[in-house]
Amino acid sequence: MIKTNPETLNEIKAVKNVLTIAKYYNVSQEFLDEAYDYIMANKEHKIQGQITQIKFMNGNTTEKIFSVDRPSMSIDGLILTATFLSIIPHYTPSSGGGGGSSGGGSSNNNNNNNNNNNNH
Repeated sequence: MIKTNPETLNEIKAVKNVLTIAKYYNVSQEFLDEAYDYIMANKEHKIQGQITQIKFMNGNTTEKIFSVDRPSMSIDGLILTATFLSIIPHYTPSSGGGGGSSGGGSSNNNNNNNNNNNNH
């Protein structure tokens, strides 16, 4: 079971980070316990959630892969360690042709203005 009475700041952060997994993924209590133990065992351990899987990683090496139900549509994934949490928001491409072309024009104007400012 995830440590019910965390004693250090790192333990508090780790519990909070691991519980965030359950907010976005359909996982069991046993999975959460294993995730907590994994990230607390080594500073190099991290957990990377994607759309259909969660990976336990040691640095850049994948040590374990779990298949999971698609997370909340509000995210495309997450990365966490005992002390770090990053949520990757879901990307929805904008629709409508008018907005894209006018945005490009604005971007070009900004670039021209920046280039003019740099030349002075």
